[in-house]
Amino acid sequence: MNVLVPKSRRAKFAVTLTIHDLSNIPLVSGYVFVRWHIRDTARGDARGRTEKAPIKEHKASWESVREIEKVRMFIDRYGLLSDKYIVFEVVSEHSGEKMDLGTLQLNIAEYVKEKPTGRRYLLQDSKINSTLKITLDCRQLSGDTGYSTPPLSAGQVFGGITGVIQEHKDDPLHVVSSLAVGVQTTPSLYRKTLTASWQRQEGELPAEECIEDIFAGGDGWAKDIDGLSKWTHTNGESVHVNHPGLVPGAGVEPIKRNGEVLGWAERQDLRSWNISKRFESF
Repeated sequence: MNVLVPKSRRAKFAVTLTIHDLSNIPLVSGYVFVRWHIRDTARGDARGRTEKAPIKEHKASWESVREIEKVRMFIDRYGLLSDKYIVFEVVSEHSGEKMDLGTLQLNIAEYVKEKPTGRRYLLQDSKINSTLKITLDCRQLSGDTGYSTPPLSAGQVFGGITGVIQEHKDDPLHVVSSLAVGVQTTPSLYRKTLTASWQRQEGELPAEECIEDIFAGGDGWAKDIDGLSKWTHTNGESVHVNHPGLVPGAGVEPIKRNGEVLGWAERQDLRSWNISKRFESF
């Protein structure tokens, strides 16, 4: 701690860290664990790791809770709380081999005045679309309370492949760091490309709905009226329940430009009828 900083500007916090789960794992077996540490902090309780959780239905759950007793941050001359980063490393293990799935970096200062909420974050430095659900609960122990905090980094919700940005009250999916939501500028092109390439099988969701369901922690399959997946598992084997679906653009040639699918051609075999009724007076 810098002794040149007045004591009133040395804020101390107790932080409760909860690591809930990792969703959308592109593996069907193995284990996953999370290592974490608070940057530039030598305290023993400022680092740790979860237990190894088995991967089940492309998801690993921990509900691991850790109390970090003393997290110190400065309040600068402008009344802004200094940055304090916590770094997460997600690792998978299968047949004795370990593989880094991605990392996540959060600024604890951004959550000091936020209501403790489980938020889902897309992994950084990763080639997969797995999301890690984290809760940070901060409680101030000492120091001045008249300060402001940095805004939540990229405080927006990633709505999936369509690039729609929208709020989710229960389980917001936050995209942090430099993740570019480039598809926001050309959502129609992505939708048309998906529609052209997605040949929906029986019981499957349309492309956009499937991706949204996976990001929300689902399995990507259509549900029946009871909310159960129409794709079931029996004795370790997949059994497909017969629910007919439609194939987008069936029987219609796609419109392409420079190799990109822009949409579907207008069908030429459609017919129209005019129905009229003659009224006779009696």
